[in-house]
Amino acid sequence: MEERKVGKIIIFFAFIIIICCSRVIWFFSERYLDTTNYENRQLAMRPVLSFNSYKTFSRDYTAYFNDNIQFRNYLIKMNSAIDYYCFGQSSNDEVVIGKDNWLFYSRIDDGDPIGCYKGTNLFTEEELKSIAENCVKQRDFVVSQGKEFVIFIAPNKERIYSEFMPARYGKPAENYRALQLYDYLLNNTDLRVIYPYDELMRAKENLNETIYSKTDTHWNYLGGYVGATALLKALDVNMPDISSENIKINVSGKPYGDLARMLNLRSVLTKDDHEYTVSGFDMHDVRCIDDDLDNSRCYKSVNADSRCVYVIGDSFIEHMEGYIGSQFNNTYVRHYASYTYDDYVDCNPDIMVYECVERRVDVLGSFSIQ
Repeated sequence: MEERKVGKIIIFFAFIIIICCSRVIWFFSERYLDTTNYENRQLAMRPVLSFNSYKTFSRDYTAYFNDNIQFRNYLIKMNSAIDYYCFGQSSNDEVVIGKDNWLFYSRIDDGDPIGCYKGTNLFTEEELKSIAENCVKQRDFVVSQGKEFVIFIAPNKERIYSEFMPARYGKPAENYRALQLYDYLLNNTDLRVIYPYDELMRAKENLNETIYSKTDTHWNYLGGYVGATALLKALDVNMPDISSENIKINVSGKPYGDLARMLNLRSVLTKDDHEYTVSGFDMHDVRCIDDDLDNSRCYKSVNADSRCVYVIGDSFIEHMEGYIGSQFNNTYVRHYASYTYDDYVDCNPDIMVYECVERRVDVLGSFSIQ
């Protein structure tokens, strides 16, 4: 009995020492440790106890403590590593762990990529008609100004690399919403729509390198090159095929790894992943002369196609835009969240391109040039 009491006392004081030591160590080492907020939210602030806040103070302080505990990033990383390496599980419900360390995206309210893969979120006939009508309306407006209009749909990673998806999801559905819409637009409108699934699959078969990142939702610069060449071909601009002997591919570092980052394991998991550079085509001395982070870019080239191109797109356009910009004297790229009609008017392009990723093709039913 006495030994059990002594044991409890030892555990108690050991706990106190650990707590105190951690604060002392943190005080002297905080400036050298990783305290970056990797979450897409604002961490809780320290609440102030007052007459108006005393009822929620305990809850608010708990949230503050959990968000600001010492060594938080390291504790989260350790927990994620245990889940990943010991149990083969994801610590984030929005990340699916596939085969051979491939990661996939599964957020339902961001396009439901798993639903796209399984074909469980198909459009109705009415929805297809409505999307088509809006696309035609936007095209007609652009054409009325004497400009060209093209729609580009970037395939989901889950479909291109389906062999690395977990077995529980089965094979990719033969009928799925992007293909539904693509076929509907081709058969019921005269819109120019590019969906480079076949081109990407051929490139995948002919290259030793991957064309999408293992640890990111996006394609890499090889996939972006394939997508860009498919788009440019529709605009009567030809570039060498990715598997051409003239094309040179070099490893250029690590990808951003947004999925690995969501697991708090980016520094570990991206070690087996690569980003690339592509050369061997006429770049026309392309320069990016205006870069407003993720909102807008402007490319200038010399002795390229004289037409001016304006691209509205999502994050998938980032791995394409440099190639597009190299083939036109003037190219403007705008993220759809920062696009304004006034900017479009100021740039006065000859070609308007609207790009979206497969899982978000529903935006084609609501986007507006004006």
